Amino acid sequence: MFYILMNKQTPLCKLQIDTSDNFIIEDILEVYNTVAFPIGVDIVAGKPQKKSLAKWWAGRAVPGSRVGGSSFEERYNVKLASLPFKNYGLSLSDQYWIKPCDEDIKWEDINFFTNEFSLDVGNALFDSSYKSLQLDFMSPDNTSDGMLPKKWIREENGKTVLLKAGSGPFEQEPFNEHIASKIFELLNVVPYVDYKIVRDGDRYLSSCANFINSDTELVTAANMMLTLSPVTTKHDNKYELLLKCCEQFNIPRVKETFDVMLAVDYLICNSDRHYGNFGFIRDVNTLQFIGVAPIYDNGTSLWNKDAQVGKIFEAKAFCNNHEENIKLITHWDLIDLDKLQDIDDIVKSVLVFNDYLAPKRIDDVAKAVKEQLRKLQAVKDGYK
Repeated sequence: MFYILMNKQTPLCKLQIDTSDNFIIEDILEVYNTVAFPIGVDIVAGKPQKKSLAKWWAGRAVPGSRVGGSSFEERYNVKLASLPFKNYGLSLSDQYWIKPCDEDIKWEDINFFTNEFSLDVGNALFDSSYKSLQLDFMSPDNTSDGMLPKKWIREENGKTVLLKAGSGPFEQEPFNEHIASKIFELLNVVPYVDYKIVRDGDRYLSSCANFINSDTELVTAANMMLTLSPVTTKHDNKYELLLKCCEQFNIPRVKETFDVMLAVDYLICNSDRHYGNFGFIRDVNTLQFIGVAPIYDNGTSLWNKDAQVGKIFEAKAFCNNHEENIKLITHWDLIDLDKLQDIDDIVKSVLVFNDYLAPKRIDDVAKAVKEQLRKLQAVKDGYK
């Protein structure tokens, strides 16, 4: 089929896409506007490169690693890779979508920021017991990423909220997100996503409001790092590379935000701070960057999947481990560790509500975080 890739109301290019089997971009037929293209898509001589664009598009589908994804495919006889074609590729993280060439349809009439959306796909992906004879596929859950079960809802007050579950054996991620929010709140120096804990039947979920609106988009660090030529940056480490990428777009307070993020990641031993788990916000109308995105996705932390509490993990971003990452911090003046002296009590006060955690493990986690605080203080004192 033939589609126009759109950014809000702006046509970007005409595509031929296989919608019968592989659901991949087969060809780029015409190019209308490269300035408003997704950040990170390779543009050469005024034309987007098919391989690069296809990789970006593939990342728009629900990943095969999603908990419950295989069950969803079997129950409804639908491939996860096909879901973006059933909701025009619309998302709640940006304004990109695909317009079938044979349809007369406008972004204003279908986007999920200002229009209602179905809860069917989210509920079906989230809960294998959910039953529906015919799913309504007009849902932002068709294009949500990540491994954990999650779903978008709209509350009665009109706020759009993402609900996310935990995973075995301790179902701890929602509690960890709330603990991280409390730490960022105490430091009170960088924007962060405020995660709450809500009850959904017999499960606890994290709940957070969408920080993207109809005029903005989220650009992940992974995509940002594709904006500089590897030839000009081959001697840079990834930390320096990302800072250079941000400099070219004049993004404010990047180093300051990274420093606080690395410090908190160290405290809670975040084992999943990869380049897709932090990013930047761009205005889709002016195409200017507004700033670093509020810090989000802190759930895979506090030894949530490990028998050995206190174990230090390898880092997935910047350096190979957290001990090396905190050596990158220079804005120690922003990190007032005196405000976190009761961090062990904060951890215990939240984890005590997790039915999957024994009291001894909660105490062990709290003590381990307190030890992380002591070590971080020692590094800060040494820097001075």
